[in-house]
Amino acid sequence: MNLIVYNIPVELVEAFRGQKVIVRSHDPSELLRALPNGALADLVAVQLLRLDSDAEALSSWGHGVPVELVMADPAAEFAKLYRHAKLLDKHPMRVSLPVVPGFAKAVRVAVALQFAVKLEPGQPDPGVIGEMSEVLSFFLHNPSVGQPVEYFHSLLMAMLHGAPLTLWEIQEEDPAAMRYVLADGTQVVPRPPFGTVVTGELGNFVEIFGEGLLAERGECAGCEYFGHCGGYFKWPRRDFSCDGVKAVFREVRGAAEELRGDLAAFDQVTGETPT
Repeated sequence: MNLIVYNIPVELVEAFRGQKVIVRSHDPSELLRALPNGALADLVAVQLLRLDSDAEALSSWGHGVPVELVMADPAAEFAKLYRHAKLLDKHPMRVSLPVVPGFAKAVRVAVALQFAVKLEPGQPDPGVIGEMSEVLSFFLHNPSVGQPVEYFHSLLMAMLHGAPLTLWEIQEEDPAAMRYVLADGTQVVPRPPFGTVVTGELGNFVEIFGEGLLAERGECAGCEYFGHCGGYFKWPRRDFSCDGVKAVFREVRGAAEELRGDLAAFDQVTGETPT
């Protein structure tokens, strides 16, 4: 049984019928034409690639189908999130945005609207590490946060429980489970920048890539966070310095340790473990 989910452009819906798919489009009306309500059995989610499109039609379509809003320039586009708030009545909503200067304001607006958030850190510029730390603190300590902010949420849980979960899995970017399909049908690693074609079997990409990084005896070989990173921040440039992202990892680990202590104290006082 094929458990892979394919992220496809809307024009390839027929070619992938019968497969689990995420369908992306710039125009909601294209989604309605390609995916009428009776043809949603294998639909995992849809992605809107342009926030200035009129999403009104989706409010009465595909009840319960997750919708992801993909931001290109969060500092300039954050106000456009408001026009999509009405979709929450029918759809689970998530905002995906790149970690670039000014992204924190878009995160705050998304959280205020009760949208889940997925950060696309890529290989972040040192200048945005402070903003990443700011967003992490907001996620950890602001009581208004009611939806997960990834990758922080799942990394925190993995560190808290000692789960062997890597960012490739957290970010839904392991080609063993997710493939990004270009307009010509080529399948590539499902993370920005899209389009990098790799040699060999995509299903083993993360394992082989990680083994190669460790064999080089470089920064990854001695990294205490490799078990949860898996070399995520070494793609596509292997010479990327992880000093900044390691600082963020340390903050998440510190929060996990603090939370573990709080849970242990709760258990001592009450005699039961909170769920």
